[in-house]
Amino acid sequence: MLHPEEFLVELGQIVARRSKASHLVDTLAFVNEVAERLEEDPVFGEFEQAEWEGTGRRNRTLKLHGYTHLEESDGSLGLVVGKWSDIAQPATFSTGSAVELSGWLENFVRESIENNLFEKITEANPAYELAYQLYNERKKISRIRLHIFTNLSLSSKFKEELQGEVAGIPFERHIWDLPRLMALYQSSRERELVEIELSDFGQAGIPCIEATGDNSCKSYLCIIRGNLLADLFDRYGSRLLEGNVRSFLGMRGGVNKGIRKTIQDQPHLFFAYNNGIAATASDVEIESINGQPTITRITDLQIVNGGQTTASVLTARKKDRLSLENVSVQMKLTTVGQAEAHDLVPRIAEYANTQNKVNVADFFANHPFHRKMEEISRRLLTPARAGIRIQSKWFYERSRGQYQNERLYLSQSQKNAFDSEYPPNQLVNKTDLAKYDNTWNEKPHWVSLGAQKNFIRFAAKFDGGKDIGQAEYWETISPQYGETYFRHMMSVAMIWRFMERIVDEARGGWYEGGYRANIVTYTIAKLGHLARSQGREIDLESIWNRQEVGAELSSALSSMGQQIQDILVNPPEGERNVGEWCKKDQCWNDVMNLELTVPSLNALTIEKDEFKLQKADGKKQGAIDDGINVQEKVFELTFSGYWKALLAWPNCATLFSTTDRSLIQKASTTQSFVKIALEKDWKKLLKLKEAAEDEGFRHTTNA
Repeated sequence: MLHPEEFLVELGQIVARRSKASHLVDTLAFVNEVAERLEEDPVFGEFEQAEWEGTGRRNRTLKLHGYTHLEESDGSLGLVVGKWSDIAQPATFSTGSAVELSGWLENFVRESIENNLFEKITEANPAYELAYQLYNERKKISRIRLHIFTNLSLSSKFKEELQGEVAGIPFERHIWDLPRLMALYQSSRERELVEIELSDFGQAGIPCIEATGDNSCKSYLCIIRGNLLADLFDRYGSRLLEGNVRSFLGMRGGVNKGIRKTIQDQPHLFFAYNNGIAATASDVEIESINGQPTITRITDLQIVNGGQTTASVLTARKKDRLSLENVSVQMKLTTVGQAEAHDLVPRIAEYANTQNKVNVADFFANHPFHRKMEEISRRLLTPARAGIRIQSKWFYERSRGQYQNERLYLSQSQKNAFDSEYPPNQLVNKTDLAKYDNTWNEKPHWVSLGAQKNFIRFAAKFDGGKDIGQAEYWETISPQYGETYFRHMMSVAMIWRFMERIVDEARGGWYEGGYRANIVTYTIAKLGHLARSQGREIDLESIWNRQEVGAELSSALSSMGQQIQDILVNPPEGERNVGEWCKKDQCWNDVMNLELTVPSLNALTIEKDEFKLQKADGKKQGAIDDGINVQEKVFELTFSGYWKALLAWPNCATLFSTTDRSLIQKASTTQSFVKIALEKDWKKLLKLKEAAEDEGFRHTTNA
């Protein structure tokens, strides 16, 4: 068990490393660190650093360190300010400090909406974009979250209540203090669980009938009143929407016209007309009320289908002023244990979602692409270099916080060894990889959409479409994503981080501040485009072998950055928002057509034919590696007694043909396993395993 003192020291080390690597003062390094960890939590969202300080009416202080983008699903938007203290022992964050910091954020919001604050902020600062959005799009905003990050411990006397409103938009304050951050970092969860006491909403509970299930997974048929559903979504917003559904559906366009008409004209028929919602929870409490089983408490409610219905019901009441008194909604609620949640929840989301098919619902932490990148990263050593005794590895983080969670409970000597094997500056997560891939494939305008939307564009490459299943499609393209792909993407990571350093060091010179990520992605994409326009490719293999960018590439990037910044921060007439301009195809077209003064690229490029040969060799090796991995999986099942147990299963004889059972027989002992020589037979065995488990076969070992 980690103690607060130990976590405080560990957090200090994390912030110090980020501060050094990113050229940020400790407070901003801390804010970015926590924001990155919280990014997939629906109460937070996608973070944009925006350091700004000023004064408003009556000399009020306005200050922020960043904000979270407007969440389309529930209209929420967040502002962030940090309080970092260089301390060795836990200390108290006073009520006065909490009120002061949230006041800075609240003042920023009021000045933006009521007093045109955007006119006082330079357009090169991302705070301009936030102030302009608050002013121009305030009708789209349903709640504003004020986030305070601190490494101090909040006073027990403080109440984290709602804070009032501006222009009819309610404030909501969230303080992420040392104990709350410690819980976040110690947990493998990517968000805080929502605990719902239905009595808090003036309801006895939700009537239900248990439909089916076992100890790990139970399903209930429920009837939820329209007002209760609206109250829950009004209070918790996008925190109730399962991540994949929130990302892929977006719920643009507000209330559904059919839902509005039914609520307005025939509310008593809503239950009959509407498909209802499907949801999951990690736990429920059920009591008998007047002889009826009733859910009184829900832990981690996640709506996996019916997000449009949920948002529309609230919108009908809140904006259209329609009564929900006679509206009832059917709900299928499935409780899923923590151990099964990562696998089952995305599948429930995919299978339950009939109106808006989530084609890549499984393309999150458990998709085989991410597992493959993780496996390569744990075994692939960086090349040996003169004067460096230890060969390190790049750590691929397929779920948020995986790197810190793996080192958190190690002793100091074990942490030192871990850091030598996986240096903190060689950490890449799945949204980073999507950013590097789309940049290298000349899509900087996609990258500028933000981490999550860019990730969705990247994920679409792994969706086979209507004619081929996702698993079958992945089997076809998997060889393209082997060690060669991994090495090349880590080389792009090195270029990206080097370009970030160039921009940071130009602060006070040509860099105007703000939009660093946009400058970086556009510069690197332009670099690749320039090389390809000359029939060449940047030599990513040599960057991997050196584990550094090199002087020639450094010179090219330095000369390009300023010229590209000029295009980005000076949008054409009619485009006043820099952030929105960077997201447009036309912006990339303008950068592509920009004539740049750049040193010769020949020293850092290779002929296109040589690059194609590298990719072809990589694909061949990838196919070989995939075959070995399949063989290893089948043999592990042999060693565990899986195939022997499957043969003894009563349904085996009726489910499988004689030929299939003969193949299972060969795989059931280590002696006969060696007789299975063909890759197609190894793959066939894994398909037989899947078919057996679909029919209810389960095998447990004593290990």
